[in-house]
Parts: sequence; C-alpha cells; structure tokens
Amino acid sequence: MKVTKTKVQGIEYKKPVNKTAILCSNGFQNSDIHDSYQLIEYFSRNFKTDFSNCEIVPVSLYEPADKKTHHSKLFESRLRNKIEEYHDKGYDIILLGYSFSASLACKMQKKYPYIKRLILVAPVYDTILNNMIPGYINYAYKFHKLCKKYGAKMANALGRKTTKGLLGLLIAILMCVLKNRKYYRKVSCDTLILWGTKDELCTKHSMNKVNKRIKARHNLYKYDGLTHGLLKSIKEDAVVFDDILQFA
Repeated sequence: MKVTKTKVQGIEYKKPVNKTAILCSNGFQNSDIHDSYQLIEYFSRNFKTDFSNCEIVPVSLYEPADKKTHHSKLFESRLRNKIEEYHDKGYDIILLGYSFSASLACKMQKKYPYIKRLILVAPVYDTILNNMIPGYINYAYKFHKLCKKYGAKMANALGRKTTKGLLGLLIAILMCVLKNRKYYRKVSCDTLILWGTKDELCTKHSMNKVNKRIKARHNLYKYDGLTHGLLKSIKEDAVVFDDILQFA
C-alpha cells in the first residue's frame, strides 16, 4: 500500500515515559463492537509487553441499542468524564477521534489543554457536499424496512439488542458534527491526521478543509485505496495501526 506522509518539523516520536492512555471515541456504529477493537487487539498482541505503562481505552459515546443515549450532549459528557477519570488517575492523555467524533475530540482538547496529542482518523467535516445527510437518511430508511421485515433476527445479526432509534442516532451525529467542527481551528497540540483516499464520507474536499483549519503542528498521512473504515481490519490496516502507535 502506498502511504503519503506529510510531516512538519518539531513533532517528536518517542517512547512514553509516564503512564499514557489513548482514549478512542467511536464513529457511527450500529453494533456493540467498538471501532477501536481491532486497534486494541493489535496493540495487545504486538506492543503491550514493551509498553506496559500504556493503555488503549475505548470510549463509547452512545449505546446503539439505547435511544436514551442518542444525544450529542451525552456524547460530549461521556468523553469528558473519561478524560477527567484518566487525568485524575495520573495518566498522560492522547485523544483519538474517529469519523464524526474527530471534531468532538478537537473541542475536548480546547477544553482540556493537558491533552498531550490528538489523532484524527477519517475526520468528517462536511455534511452536505459529501452526501452525508441524504446518505444516512437513505440508510436509515432501508434499515427500518429490513428490521420491520426481519425483526429480532436482523438485530441479532448486527450485534444489537434492539433495532429501534437509528434515525434519531443519525440526527444526533449530524448535530455533533455541525456544532463542533469549528474547533478544528482551535487545536493547540501536536496532531496526526489519517485519511484513506477512497473515503466516501471524509472526501478530499473535507480533508483539505480539516488540513487548512488546523493551525497547530500536524502530520497528514494519506493511505492509497483505503476507505472510511480504515480502523476495521488488523489484516488490512496494520500499517495504520503502526502509524497510530508510533505517533502516540
């Protein structure tokens, strides 16, 4: 796989000395398996012994099966609570935001300047130009029709306890993007941006916006041929995982 790495001077890559936690917030997911699961598995298999003072922590911004958690304010509350929890434990904190939660991660870095680094994976910025709104609504409509036809079988196949509330979740995600994308401009720590050239949600147009708006020192890695799901597979995305862990 071809990887184009645009780096700036001054960003150091070195082994963490203090206790360090990489807090990973999820993107849009309709199953109970967290988006960072494969990254955590890769770290455990290959690096945990040499980096025993480091943890990768999944932060679930919502529960797919619980409509009561499908609110953008609750997304922020969950991430804020986890940041404060690990800060109180004495950890250095690195924040990873994936997809729609990348903009929320930027807001948290503004609120908590003790966050050491940001990692933004496939950061979603646009909601209109990338067809995000009609695409998600169309997806929700098709999903509703399938669930109405197959019910519990459909839910079990997707790892969900219930199939209700998807449209409300999509609306909450869109609101999260719209409210928080202004914080890309306010990032003040060293940042790594990861992007697949075939990403259908974080388009080239969106990626250029994010890259221009972040004024802090940041590196941009472009992975030829990868899509929006570039955290999904140990087999295919190991190079992405290596780059994340090297930066962290």
